[in-house]
Amino acid sequence: WGAWPAVAGLLALVFLEVVSPVGSDPRLLAGVVVGYTLVTVAGGLAYGETWFDRVDPVSRVFDAYGRVAPLQRTGDGVALRLPGTALTEDPLPERPGEVAFVVALLWVTTYDGLVATPLWEDALAPFVGVGVPALLVYALAVVAGFGVFFGVYRFAARSVRAAADTYVTTGTIERWFAPALLPIAAGYHLAHFLGYFLGLSPALVAVTAAPLSPPLNTAVAVLPGWFGSVKLLCVLGGHVFAIWVAHSLAFELFPGVVAAIRSQYPSVAVMVFYTMTSLWVITQPYGPPPFV
Repeated sequence: WGAWPAVAGLLALVFLEVVSPVGSDPRLLAGVVVGYTLVTVAGGLAYGETWFDRVDPVSRVFDAYGRVAPLQRTGDGVALRLPGTALTEDPLPERPGEVAFVVALLWVTTYDGLVATPLWEDALAPFVGVGVPALLVYALAVVAGFGVFFGVYRFAARSVRAAADTYVTTGTIERWFAPALLPIAAGYHLAHFLGYFLGLSPALVAVTAAPLSPPLNTAVAVLPGWFGSVKLLCVLGGHVFAIWVAHSLAFELFPGVVAAIRSQYPSVAVMVFYTMTSLWVITQPYGPPPFV
């Protein structure tokens, strides 16, 4: 099964976050955390590192974003590097689901924001109006959206092979260039959640200071109007790093300058597609997911 269990786990976790009141019900949240902990500990005891390498989605998410981070653990300690540099060093393992997990990570960050936009509310209303359960629509959307993102990437990989006129297989190209998508996912993830983190930081400090008797009314920070530009810069910055990583990987994979440059046309096109989707979502007015 390779890493496909982690793909399914990631889609399931984000689906749970979107459709359930886990974010507003402390008892439910505690129950989910305890349940996840028990499953993770049992899996770790039974399968060791294999569990965290192939099954546990949270571990895989941290590992993926860790490769984009400017701080990298080395044999001599911790080194400060240009973000994304580590992505050009170690290719993905040659096993099922590795590429799919990277694409799923990119998709779920988009899905989490998409379901809070007015467009989603307008698209969902007709289905609910004829009696289709909202949960079913959400479930189909998370799977179908992942299928679209994955299909677009696989099509781009085939186009890269044709443009470069190479004997390198399509599967190898998919694995080789998949890490270049991680900066896009990281940029959107930062853009989507940084505002929440900064706004709730005063509440976090207050609750951390008195975890057993937190204040009833916690303060929140009001972000300035120009913070929206910061979110856009995060998405665009992730796109720039993604292009740079893909460019570096192309020159490592294909011999000669011409083949490497020609291979970048489909790669850049698919990255623009992912980034434009993220930019559109991040600029929409947000609200709670409807009908959930």
